[in-house]
Amino acid sequence: MSAYTSIYQALTKRRTPMPPSEAARLLSELRAETGADLAAGLRDHAAIEFQPGATDTRAIHRRKKAKYGAVIACADWVLKATGARPMPTQRTRSTS
Repeated sequence: MSAYTSIYQALTKRRTPMPPSEAARLLSELRAETGADLAAGLRDHAAIEFQPGATDTRAIHRRKKAKYGAVIACADWVLKATGARPMPTQRTRSTS
């Protein structure tokens, strides 16, 4: 069950109010889950968008590599800002 579903059910279906500490914990989980999803999406987008093409010149390749690095840095910042743990990388990008 996702953090959002847990919070929604707790706020709408319980007859007794949720303790503030429990609500804070669930909201923290939701923030981390959202951050991890966003960072994963950014990484996937960067891997697709900035793939080196067969006809790319060195200059175009360098620009794509720089843009890829900027998006990955943004994804890392999102993980840090939301308190999420980094997801293990599935594949590495070739820099040659």
